[in-house]
Amino acid sequence: MKEGKSRLSTAFWLVGLGGVLITVAIIALYTPWLPIFDLREVGVSGNRETSALDVARAANLRGGSGLMSVSLSSTARRVSTLPWVKSARVHRVFPHGVTIEITERQPVARVELSGGKCALLGEGGVVVALSCTGRETVPLLKGATLAAAEPGARLASDAAAALMDALHGTAIPSVTVREVSLTEKGQSAELVTTTGSLIRLGALSGAADKVRYLVALCRTVKAEQYGIIDLRLGGEATLVPR
Repeated sequence: MKEGKSRLSTAFWLVGLGGVLITVAIIALYTPWLPIFDLREVGVSGNRETSALDVARAANLRGGSGLMSVSLSSTARRVSTLPWVKSARVHRVFPHGVTIEITERQPVARVELSGGKCALLGEGGVVVALSCTGRETVPLLKGATLAAAEPGARLASDAAAALMDALHGTAIPSVTVREVSLTEKGQSAELVTTTGSLIRLGALSGAADKVRYLVALCRTVKAEQYGIIDLRLGGEATLVPR
């Protein structure tokens, strides 16, 4: 009989303890003034082109607010609106901190603007800056249209953005692209290499896929020996010697 009472008392004690812990958690979550887990520090990592101050401002976190009330996903989305930011991850660091890890876009193209100005494009065709100073090795993209000449705007053509991303993310043997031209009112793409070779990719809609064909071709031939490399016929290539 006594053993039964002991077990019953233990059960009531555990239930009571659970209720206390839940109550403390609720108070910490919904009582901003409680300094147990309040937000006091915001750390930023992974940024080179974007200042930590800009990241903190975009995060829009209120000091002193409950740490558990911070929405990690919403904070990451706000930070990801910054032009240079490709992605962001947000973590709580108890008892008083939040860390924001960002991955920045890599520059993939330069677009000349009127008045001698230049827009620098990052991955995804996003304008990351309105200055190309020190970025002369980034390929020049001609014939492209921007949705707007301002940071955060994008290339009007998704296919053009995909092509520039493909060129940036692919090592083409013995080939360095100096210029990309969108011809036929932006419907066709041509590459100019640093050695002066002209590479015709054909329709812009499939140009990003042609980069794979170009890589395979350049593993078997020396591209610099040819003045024109024509890939407009799909899997077949027409080579014109210099």
